[in-house]
Amino acid sequence: MPLRCTKPIPHPVKDLAYEPWKLEVKPFQVSPQTYFVAGQSWVGCYLIDTGEGLILIDTAIPESMYMLVDSIYRLGYKPEDIKKILISHAHFDHCGAAAAMKALTKAELYISREDYEFYKACPEETMVLDPDSHPQMFEADCFYDDDQPIVLGNVTIRTMLTPGHTIGCTSFFWEERNPVNGETYQVAMHGGVGANTMNDDYYKISKYLTPDLRERFFSDEEKLKEIHVDIALPSHPNQIEIIDCAGQYTHESQPYLDDTIWAEFIHERVRQVKALMK
Repeated sequence: MPLRCTKPIPHPVKDLAYEPWKLEVKPFQVSPQTYFVAGQSWVGCYLIDTGEGLILIDTAIPESMYMLVDSIYRLGYKPEDIKKILISHAHFDHCGAAAAMKALTKAELYISREDYEFYKACPEETMVLDPDSHPQMFEADCFYDDDQPIVLGNVTIRTMLTPGHTIGCTSFFWEERNPVNGETYQVAMHGGVGANTMNDDYYKISKYLTPDLRERFFSDEEKLKEIHVDIALPSHPNQIEIIDCAGQYTHESQPYLDDTIWAEFIHERVRQVKALMK
C-alpha cells in the first residue's frame, strides 16, 4: 500500500452539523485488533480490542459522536466496554466529544499534561474554533508518561511526545499479534501533523505556540523515521489514505500492512511544513 494523500475536506464541520451523510463511513478493521470507528471521513477515531476491554483513540466532534457510537455497536461492542480514552492532541476535532464519551463510557481519559494546560489556557485556539461545532470542556484523569506505557489486556501502548502541531501532541505505538500466522505487527498513529499551526502567520496570532515547536517537529523527523512501524494509521484519513481499502481487511490479506509508509509519511509532512516557509 504505497503512501497516498488526498485533499482535505473543504467544509467538514458544516457537513457533519447539517449534512452528515456526505461524510459517513461504516466501521472497518485496519489491523488484527484495531478498527476505524469515527463514522465519518474527516477525523480518525480508532477502537482497540485488548481482550479485557476497549481503548478508544480520539473522539472527533460532538456533531459526529452518534456516528462513532453507532460504529461501536455495528462491530458488536458497547460503549461501556471502553475502559480508556486517549486524546492525541487538544484540538476540538479530536477531543470535542471527549466529555460526552467519558460520561457515556465512564472510561479513564488520557491527554498530555502540556496540551491539557494549553487547552485550559487557550480555548480559543483549541476548542472554540468553529461556530457549527459545540464541544464541551472535559477533565483529564491521567497524563501521559513516555516512560510508563498504558496497559490493558494484551495491548501495551507506548506514548511519545511529538510537539509541533500543538505543544503536547502525542503519538501512539503498540504491538498486535495476527491470530492466523502468529506474526507480530507494530501499529502507530502520529498525534498530529497539521501545517496549519506550524506557519509564521499562525505564530503571529497564537498566544501559546511558538516557532520553536516547528523546529522540534523538524528535529524529530529522523528519530521517528527510525522507528519500525508495520501499520501506520492517520489522525486524519486524507493524510494516509485508508478508506479506499475499507472492508478489505482479513487476517490472511492485510491491505494496511506496509512498513515503508510510516517513514514516507513523516518525511512528507515535514516537507509540507518546510514548503510553507519559502
